[in-house]
Amino acid sequence: MKKLFIFFTVATLAINGVFAEKGDWALGGSATFDYSGPQLVDGKRNGDSYRDFKFAPSLLYGIGKNLYFGAELSMDMHSDWSYQADKQISDNYKNMFGVAPILRCYAFSGKRIGMFWDTKAGVYFGSDKAETSYTAIAANMTPGIEFFINRRLSASISLNEMVGFGYEHANPKGDKNSTDASYFRFVFNRTEINYAPLTFTFTYHIRKHQKSRVRIVEIEEIEVVRER
Repeated sequence: MKKLFIFFTVATLAINGVFAEKGDWALGGSATFDYSGPQLVDGKRNGDSYRDFKFAPSLLYGIGKNLYFGAELSMDMHSDWSYQADKQISDNYKNMFGVAPILRCYAFSGKRIGMFWDTKAGVYFGSDKAETSYTAIAANMTPGIEFFINRRLSASISLNEMVGFGYEHANPKGDKNSTDASYFRFVFNRTEINYAPLTFTFTYHIRKHQKSRVRIVEIEEIEVVRER
């Protein structure tokens, strides 16, 4: 009589409640498009119309447990038109480009879902159709929720900004009458009619150390009987 024992191990990759470790990388990006057409009066276009496109890729590096630091590049392209009796009477555009350091801290992280807080401060440059040049400094703080689709890919939803403040300098071409403007914003006292408070982002994670969970499974003892 012989007895045969069989054992095997199963190793599964797991997030283990940690969304960022030192040495991890996270490549993300968000894009938004907003359009508002003119009113139609007796089949003719009247009033204002605009189009706004924003694209912002980001690269973050894990500097500690549940803590990322990195940067975001941004592009904001805005165009607007005015119509009267189906005739275009004016048009303009304003394009802004910038870079902003980001500090992301996870206040809570489970196996699949995490809550984070982004702090961002950047410098932005741009111009409009009238060749007015713009220089701006802006900072904001934004909360969000992230969901892991798998161990590499995640999707998150966040406010455009919870609290924001900034400064903008405008310098018209050939005009010495430059202007300066500053602002402070809070999501609950926004007055813009077309303000969209939410941003959706997809992120690809490159983990330096992916922890494994090992489970030992024992198969029921098998008895082998040799017939005579």
